[in-house]
This record gives sequence, C-alpha cells and structure tokens, in this order.
Amino acid sequence: MFWPIHEYVEEWRLPFVPDSGDGAPTQIVDACGAVGRDLYCRKHGTDEHIERSQWTIALLESGDCHVGLEPGPWHAPVGLEQFRGFTFGAVHIDQSIADATVVIADAVQGELAGYYPYIQWPIQEKRLLLPVVRDGTAVWRDPRTDLIIAEIGLLTD
Repeated sequence: MFWPIHEYVEEWRLPFVPDSGDGAPTQIVDACGAVGRDLYCRKHGTDEHIERSQWTIALLESGDCHVGLEPGPWHAPVGLEQFRGFTFGAVHIDQSIADATVVIADAVQGELAGYYPYIQWPIQEKRLLLPVVRDGTAVWRDPRTDLIIAEIGLLTD
C-alpha cells in the first residue's frame, strides 16, 4: 500500500474506527477514528463498502506520516465492488488533533469525490461539506450557508 521509496520508522494497520492505536500517534489515530465514523453518513454515489477497509499509518523519521485506507483482509460479497484504497501524506505527529482531522477528512473527501467510483461525501443537499477548524475544533461547514453542520466524528444522516 505504501510507496516503497520511503523508509518508515514504524507502520500500523488499524480498524476503520480504531479504539486504540497500538502505539501509533494518538492524535492521528483519533483523527482517523473521527473520519471513519463520519464515513458511514451522508454519502452519495456507488454502493462501495468503505467501512470494510482499514487505516494504515506509516511514520517517517521526520515525524511526517503517510495515512491511507486500504481494503480490509476480507473480500466484498459477490456483486459489490471492492474498495481500491489510497494513501496520502502531509500529516505530522506534532499537528493538533483538529488540524490532523481536517487534513485527513479533506484528503479522504478528495480521493472519494475525485476518482472512480466517485463518492460524494459528506453532502448537505447536493453540496459537499468542507472540513475546517473553527474555534479549535474540526467541523463540517456548509459552503453555501457558512453554517457548521457537525463536529467531524459526530456527523449523522
């Protein structure tokens, strides 16, 4: 799943909504958990079962992390597409939990909406909600009304 040109200090594979990180940087594990909880809500597009995936976190010596979602160790039922997975960088172990959550939410949203199978997430009516930090908290903001819809991790349908 990860790019072979990097040498990682440590790597972790965690459930879709992790309870703990088994030594992974806490704020990144918590951010992944918040985004994972929200991935159950307000999706529009193909019926892929993203919740069968697992998080991957790889730590470099610099403190930067590569984060990703990869297909879980089980196969999709017949007739359902298998989630392909993806990775992204730009998360640092010194980022606040709010900042890390917004970075992860933004990257996941971009991957889902920008590439096949084109899943729009999360939506309000027909608009993508934007992940932002407001007053030190990671939230979903409606770009049309500028209203805060929910804290990231507490989104509902």
